[in-house]
Amino acid sequence: MFDNTEGIYALEIVVTESTNLAIGSLRANKYEGDYLYVGSAHDPSGFQRVARHLQIASGAKTGGHWHIDHLLEIGDVQGVWLLPTQQDLECKLARRLARSLVQPVEGFGSSDCDCYSHLFSYSDQQASEIVTIMVSFSSIRPVHFDLTSAILTRSMKRSG
Repeated sequence: MFDNTEGIYALEIVVTESTNLAIGSLRANKYEGDYLYVGSAHDPSGFQRVARHLQIASGAKTGGHWHIDHLLEIGDVQGVWLLPTQQDLECKLARRLARSLVQPVEGFGSSDCDCYSHLFSYSDQQASEIVTIMVSFSSIRPVHFDLTSAILTRSMKRSG
């Protein structure tokens, strides 16, 4: 599923237990609910970066370099969107999503660009809008993986 193909991706994350978390130079924020994170995989490892994020989310790997890694330590990945492309469309997608979704944490995932944030919060009612945005975003057809039946909850990870 995740090879060294490059592109951009989006992670659907749910944080079920309200958690205050300070990440790097970002101010402490309360995280709870559904989030969408937009990232890029334009380095030599490509979409293997997404596999690394999933390992952190599952507890199989610890430690993190990026803002998202810290959020994944308290959240569960519910879905993954992959858009294979050599074009740098990460910020363009973030700007498009920002027209419809709330960006709860300034600077999250965007310390290397001028975007407000690459993290978005959304309600259940907005989930279908995310699908519409992702599918109509560009001529690149995204691939979506629904991981809801394949992941463990935080409580199962701790007890298992």
